Parts: sequence; structure tokens; C-alpha cells
Amino acid sequence: MNRQILTLIAFGIISLTSCNKIISQKMTDVEVWKLGWRIIASSMEENYELANLQFDSLRNSTKIIDRKYLVTGLEAKNKLGKVDEITEIISSQDKKMLQEICSKGFLSDYKICEEYSIEKVDNKELQIELIKMYVDDQASRGNLMQDIILKYNIDSTEITRDGGVMVDERNRNRLKEIFEEYGFPTRKLVGKDAMQGIFLMIQHSDGDKEWQKSQLDNIEKAVKNGDMDGQSYAYLYDRIKINSGEKQFYGTQFAKVDPVNKVVEIAETEDAENLDKRRMEIGMMPIDMYKKFMLKNL
Repeated sequence: MNRQILTLIAFGIISLTSCNKIISQKMTDVEVWKLGWRIIASSMEENYELANLQFDSLRNSTKIIDRKYLVTGLEAKNKLGKVDEITEIISSQDKKMLQEICSKGFLSDYKICEEYSIEKVDNKELQIELIKMYVDDQASRGNLMQDIILKYNIDSTEITRDGGVMVDERNRNRLKEIFEEYGFPTRKLVGKDAMQGIFLMIQHSDGDKEWQKSQLDNIEKAVKNGDMDGQSYAYLYDRIKINSGEKQFYGTQFAKVDPVNKVVEIAETEDAENLDKRRMEIGMMPIDMYKKFMLKNL
């Protein structure tokens, strides 16, 4: 066989191999979603080497990466000291994404993040008040949130350690006053962390279920405006449904969690066959991963 034919055969094999490699790198939306959440799971288990490999695989498979996957992947690289890779990745992000990710403490030292690292809000005083309420909400549930306390320079001696019911009632009453004065806050007014606090305080307002239910439209609007994430709506929607004796829709609420016997059951759920599809659409982790997460963190 002459050299030209051998060359053509070799070229054909290389081309076929390359094409197969490119094809294999493409993922469906479902595969991207599951891989993204595996990155988060690996990071939570402090397996940063695996999270880094998974993140690189995700980057090779899709150009558009969800913020939560991007932040988690960058954090894994930060834990591994991959400064040059982090610089390259954040330098390729647009202004909107930089505003989303640069507030993370581990990215604040990167030059490109300097102008985006501090979130600007219209009402700093209200922001700090809401953050303190948020910290109280979590402290009463055993979560001291040291990162938030440090970020906003909260005086630890001012943290309320009353029982959850007392904190919830006080926070709920104050939220009603704030909403009366300012309307439902926006991220522009008080910032991302305060908005997360507002959601959790509403979620924990079972002491006034009618008021809690009345806030679902506000949460939905906040999600549509980009002031809250989709999970906030899903959690409140399910909470309201369960409190009303109805089936939930997103599988956020549990009927039984027994870490000793490793048993976890979600509360009765409408259209359970398509549950993961709905969870993917709203930005939540797969239900099987959610169950494992609950068992591991109780």
C-alpha cells in the first residue's frame, strides 16, 4: 500500500476519532443539570479535585454555565490554588455575571472583580436591619452564619438567641411594617443577601399562614425580576400547599426523615413522574440528590 493511501487512512481515523470526541462532549440539558449539581455535591463533601474535574468537563460541554455551577467550580479551583485558570475564566465573563460572582469573598482579590466585589444598594440602613433579622432567624435554628456576620460586620453580641417561635413572630411583624413603608423590597434596594433573608423569614411564618400565603405573588415577581432565585418560589409554594393539606409540586417538603435508618420520604407530591423535570426548570437539584443531602445534613 503506497504512502499516500496510508496517509489518507490515518487522516480518516484521526478525523473520525476527533469527531466522536466532539460529539461525546456535547451534553443534553438534563446531563448538564445533573453534572452541575454533582459539582456542588463534590464541593460540599470537600472533594475539590473531583469538583474541579467535573467543572472542567462542564465547561467543555456547554458555553453557558449557570451562576451557581460557575461559582462552585471557581471555588474548587481556588481551594486547589489554580489562580491562572480562575483569572482566565472570570476574565471571559460579562458584566452581569461579574456582578453576580465577584461578591464572593474568594474572588475579591482578583483585579477584574475590584469594581464588582461590593454590592451597591439604595438603602444601606434597611439592608443591615434585614441582615440582622436574617441572622437572628438562622441563629434560632442553630446556624450562626459566620460568613454573613463577617461580611456585614455584625456585632455578635446583638444576635438574638431566643426560641424560633419568638424570633419568627418578631421578624414577621417587622417585615409587615417594612412592606407597608417600602413595598416589597428589591435587590437594588437592599441587596442579594437581604432578599434571601426576606424569603426565609416568610418561609418561617407559619404562625400567620394567611399572610405567608399572601406573599407568594411577591416572591414570584421577585424571581421574575431576578431579585430572588427560583428555589425561593418553589419552597414557599410547597410550604403553602402542605400547610393547606394539599399536594406539593416541587418536592421540597418531607413527610419523614430518619437518618438512623437512612429513610427519607418526601411529602405527597403532584405528578411525581415529572418531578425532576420541574426541579430542573426552576433551578433545583435532582430529587434523589436532595434526599441524600437531607440525610447527610441532619
